[in-house]
Amino acid sequence: MEKLERFFRRGEKKRSDSAVLEDIEAYLYEGELEKAMNLLKDLEKEHNTFLALRMILRSTAKELGGTEEKPSEGELRRIKDIVRELIPTINGISNRRYRAILLSELAIIFYELNDDLNGDIALKTSLDLAADEPDVIRDVLMEFLRRGLMRKVAQAIKMVKDPKGIDVVLARIAENLYISGDEEKALLVTKHITSPFHRALTLYYLGSIEGRRDVKKALNLIDMALKEAEKVENPDARFELILKIYDLKHEILGEGFNVREILSRQEARPV
Repeated sequence: MEKLERFFRRGEKKRSDSAVLEDIEAYLYEGELEKAMNLLKDLEKEHNTFLALRMILRSTAKELGGTEEKPSEGELRRIKDIVRELIPTINGISNRRYRAILLSELAIIFYELNDDLNGDIALKTSLDLAADEPDVIRDVLMEFLRRGLMRKVAQAIKMVKDPKGIDVVLARIAENLYISGDEEKALLVTKHITSPFHRALTLYYLGSIEGRRDVKKALNLIDMALKEAEKVENPDARFELILKIYDLKHEILGEGFNVREILSRQEARPV
C-alpha cells in the first residue's frame, strides 16, 4: 500500500512548509511524536524546521511532565530514543540563536529523564551559543525557574562566560519572580548578581514592590539595598544610589527627607 501511495505522489507538487507544519501539529496533538518527526525532512526553510523542532521538543517535555502518573520504563526508553534522533537535526541548524533555544529545551527533557550529564552538555552549549544574546539567556533561565529547576539555574549562571553581562537579566528575573509572589526564589536570584550596583538596585525595586504590601518587609529590603550600595566603588554612582534608596525609604515611612542621615552614611563608609 505504501509503495502504491508513493507511486501516485511522484506526480504531486511538493507541499508547502506551512502544510507540513500543520500536519506536524496535528500529529503532535494526537501524541504521534514519531510521525511528526518523520515530516521534518519535508521542510525547506530553516526557520520552519526550527519551529517544528521546538513544537516536537515541547510536546515531548509535556508528555514527560504533563501527568501525575510516572511514565513506564518502556515509555521513557521510547522518549530517550526520540530525543537522540533529534540531536543531529538540531545541530544542523546554522542559526546560532535558534540552536541555542532548541538545546536549552533539549536540556530540560534530559533533566526530566534524570540524564544530568547530557542535560548539562546541552545547557552549556546553549549558553555558549547565546553568549551575545541576553534575551535568550533570560528566557532560558526563566523557563528553568518555571519548571522548578532552581539548582540548574544556579549552575547555568556559573556557566555563563560573562556573568556581569547578565546582571541586568538576573535583576529582571528577580523582579518578575517577586511580583508573581515567589519571594524566596527572587532573593536567591538576587544573590547571583555579581555587581553590587545592580544587586542594590534590584533590592531597591523589590522594596518598592513590597512597600505597597508590607512596610516591615519593605524596610528590610531597603536596608539590604543600602548595605549593597555601600560596596559600589564609584563614589558618584554610590551617592546617587544611596540617595535613591533613601528617597524610597522616606516615601514608604511618610517622612520628610533627611540630608544628615545620607551624609552620615557616606562618611561612615569604610575606606
